[in-house]
Amino acid sequence: MKKYTLDMSVSGRVLACLNLLKQYKLKNKTVVDIGSSFGWLEKELLTIDKTIKIVGVEPDKNAVAFSNKEIKGAKFLVGDALKLPIKNNFADIATLFDVIEHVPKNTEAKALKEVNRILKSDGLLFLSTPNSNFFMNLLDPAFYFGHRHYKFERLQRLLKDNGFKILKFTIKGGLWFSFYLIWLYITKRITGDFLPRNRFLEKKEAGEFLSKNKGLHTHFIVAKKI
Repeated sequence: MKKYTLDMSVSGRVLACLNLLKQYKLKNKTVVDIGSSFGWLEKELLTIDKTIKIVGVEPDKNAVAFSNKEIKGAKFLVGDALKLPIKNNFADIATLFDVIEHVPKNTEAKALKEVNRILKSDGLLFLSTPNSNFFMNLLDPAFYFGHRHYKFERLQRLLKDNGFKILKFTIKGGLWFSFYLIWLYITKRITGDFLPRNRFLEKKEAGEFLSKNKGLHTHFIVAKKI
C-alpha cells in the first residue's frame, strides 16, 4: 500500500499549478479537483482561504480515505474523470492537473464533456499536461509505455470541440524536470516510496517552473466554459 504524507513542501510543477490558481479570485468559490491524489492541492488552498469549498475526486480509494481523514474542510470522493460523482452546474472551478494524459486513449473528449457538465456557466477549467516535442518525449521513460504528450493545437481543438474557450496558455519546465522524472521513476521502482526526495534535482526543476521564460515540458491552460 502507498504511504501518503502531507509533510512535504510544494514546489516545481505542483507549485506552478497552485500559482496559476492563485491568480484568480477564489474566495467563496466551489472547486472540484479531479485527480486529487492525497489532497495536496486542497491542503494548500484551504491555507490560502478557508471560504473555498473544495471537492476532490480520485480513483484511488486509499488516497481518498487518507485525504478525508487528514484534510479538514474539504470533501473527497471516489471517482474518475470519465464519470464524475458531481451534479450538473456545481463548480465555479475545475482542475485537471496532470490528469488528461492518464485517461484511456481517445477518451479525452469524454473527460472534457464531464468537466463542462459539472461547471457553472462561465466556469473555469485549469489544466496541465505534458507538452509533445522531441526532447520531452525522448526523455520521458513513461512515454514509451503509453504516457501521452500533447501538441498545443490538439489541446486547443479538444477544448473548443467540448465547450471551452482558452483564456490563458503557457509552457513551463524543461530538461531538469525531465532528468528529475527519470530519477523519480527509477527510485520509486527500486525503493517503493510514493514520493522519494532529491533536493538537488527538485531545486533545479523548481527554478524552471518559476522562471518567467517560456519552457518546454508542461502546458498550463486556463479555459472558460462557453
